[in-house]
Amino acid sequence: MNRTKNEYWDWSLNPVVGCPHGCEYCYAKGQAKRQKHRCSLCYQFVPHPHLERLNQITPRQKPARIFIDSMWDWNAVGVKHEWLEPIIAKMTECSQHTFLISSKRPKLYDQYGFVYPRNVWLATSIARTEDTYRLWDLHKAVPHNLKYVNIEPIHERIDFWFSRIDWIIVGAETGHRKGKITPDPAWIQALIDNARAEGIPCFIKENVGWPIKIQEFPKAKACV
Repeated sequence: MNRTKNEYWDWSLNPVVGCPHGCEYCYAKGQAKRQKHRCSLCYQFVPHPHLERLNQITPRQKPARIFIDSMWDWNAVGVKHEWLEPIIAKMTECSQHTFLISSKRPKLYDQYGFVYPRNVWLATSIARTEDTYRLWDLHKAVPHNLKYVNIEPIHERIDFWFSRIDWIIVGAETGHRKGKITPDPAWIQALIDNARAEGIPCFIKENVGWPIKIQEFPKAKACV
């Protein structure tokens, strides 16, 4: 596992690497290219397993928040059922941890009929208003787990009223891409106002440069 400086998770672990989405602002592809001499598939950034990494998670560890797919998309084309099954088994075994999963294709969270343990928080990511359809897909696909949205990187004012979401995370684009978008403070304020009106915990990442620290976490859902 990799210790991270990210504000809302403690560790990242990627038992799969590679993503076909091709997002212009993707940081993960650049990181994967550093593995050229270790794994050619990482360098090519095509989905492939490294399931041996699951051995780094054990039931005896202290509780932590672990982002399980920072270098891939759980529901991406090319990700196989037989890779996901042992990951879910490990997350079930290590119930002291909270595992964070994100996907740009949230309607496929239930494609294999998986039952995600309650210590798994499921998310989708959006950058623009046109992406907000994913929130409805997320709500329908995973009705029982805690659901959150990564508005990261935010690329415009999001014209959407959030509900049925348990947590909102907002972050700015990182890196040095030509055409990099710096968020307008009005975009951030609109999201904060929305979260306050709906009673949704809101986490504004430090890279946004917001003058007031707002880094709230949701409460885990009780088992029913």
